[in-house]
Amino acid sequence: MTVVSTLDVTGLTVPEYRAVMDELGVEQRPEGGIYLHLTTPTDFGFRIVEIWDEKDKFDRFVERRLAPANEAIGLDRSTEITVTPLHNLFAPRLEELPALVSSLPGSPSAVPARQER
Repeated sequence: MTVVSTLDVTGLTVPEYRAVMDELGVEQRPEGGIYLHLTTPTDFGFRIVEIWDEKDKFDRFVERRLAPANEAIGLDRSTEITVTPLHNLFAPRLEELPALVSSLPGSPSAVPARQER
């Protein structure tokens, strides 16, 4: 069953987010089973929303890649994780997303975010 995982990470900063992403290497080597990763700043830190083809694959990713990556960079943030079934997906401009990615502040090509470390 396709699921949506939501990670609400309290106090996570832009440089910390980039450090985790770089340590994970998921932008170059995505985990099998993930369809989509979205991140947005919130008043408490960051919210990360992902679509996975099944909960077990998300759970394995957290255990085998995310937790070790956080530990490797010394990141210890309160994180609330919820996983729910995907009910619907509407993406009428899906073909435009690849061009959008490089312009986003959290993208791998965002030099200022990398310099804040």
